[in-house]
Amino acid sequence: MESATGPGAVIRPFTPPSLEREGEPRVPAIPTDESPPPTILPIEVRSLSPRDLSALRRLDSLYRLDQPDLQLEGYHVLRAAFMAAIPGLRGRRPAYVARAGEQLVGFTQFQIVAPDQRWHLIALGASVGVFDAEPVWEALLIHGVRAAGLSGVKRLFGRLPPAAPFATVIRKLGWTPYGTEFVYAAHEVVWREPTITVRSQEPTDTWAIHQLYMAAVPRPVQEAEAYTSHHWEMRKGRTRGGDQRAGWLVEEGHQVIGYARTTERHGVVVLELLYRPDRAEIVPSLIEGALGSLANRRPRRVFCAVRGYQAEAATALEAHGFHLTLEQTLLIKYTTASVRLPVAEAAPFHVEVREKVPRRVPTLPRGQWTEGQAPGG
Repeated sequence: MESATGPGAVIRPFTPPSLEREGEPRVPAIPTDESPPPTILPIEVRSLSPRDLSALRRLDSLYRLDQPDLQLEGYHVLRAAFMAAIPGLRGRRPAYVARAGEQLVGFTQFQIVAPDQRWHLIALGASVGVFDAEPVWEALLIHGVRAAGLSGVKRLFGRLPPAAPFATVIRKLGWTPYGTEFVYAAHEVVWREPTITVRSQEPTDTWAIHQLYMAAVPRPVQEAEAYTSHHWEMRKGRTRGGDQRAGWLVEEGHQVIGYARTTERHGVVVLELLYRPDRAEIVPSLIEGALGSLANRRPRRVFCAVRGYQAEAATALEAHGFHLTLEQTLLIKYTTASVRLPVAEAAPFHVEVREKVPRRVPTLPRGQWTEGQAPGG
């Protein structure tokens, strides 16, 4: 199978596994002149346009990624594509389609995340019938990364479920794993009062939360995510997307040792947890303090993504009515490649050292001279 590298990529018919039983002799096929040549369909990838909306209904498969954040809006491909096709809103969620002739064979979409405008892969789909979908996925991802790089983006992020059929393609294209994540969900949350003091986040807490992140998260994850303190800023009221956010802190002295943030929309809540590894005993109270503010609204579902280094949080969530729903790998794709500068070869310079000249004592010129006359004149 040829790999897709852009508009000139091709898709070939899918070859099913052999139906012969093990141990039976294989009968070689006799070539004939009547055998039709393999079908080759060129792929063209471009930005989504309004005329592509109706064809999106015929997608055979669509993978909704970036969980659990995508649960906040109940992602629907037609609604999301319609918003991406509007010129004024296209920049927030870039979307691209792959076409083979007159047929739409693939779709992908990214989410631009503030404050540094990084791109998150949120959807990937294909509709190829009897053809192999891997070249379509490959062409779409290559085009998306290229478009991000031309926009000045340095990092793209993705969340990859382990059973995703495009896992081989996405890693082949240089998307690098930097962590694992376990998504927990709860329909009926167990509400309890925290046993320690949990207070709401204030605007002046941003730097302290960032310092907690630096102390609690492994260094390779920090280098991949490259968060600044702006990531933890909390603005009052709803965001532009309609999300309602709140932050909760646990302090010891003047140091923040635990932090929780809730993002709510349409009765769905996503909970984030951050705490010092040596103070894992505060996690239950941190969860109870964050969820306690939601008790009056009674959200329909609550999600929480637990990193692989947060095993204590998983235990505390299960005690509060959460159950594991998804395991995924965190991926990063850099649009800039490190360049190795050639090492200049050292050129030897031979300096000829002469013998020192003995110092001379300055002498006055002989003869008499008057002002205005040159010495010795």
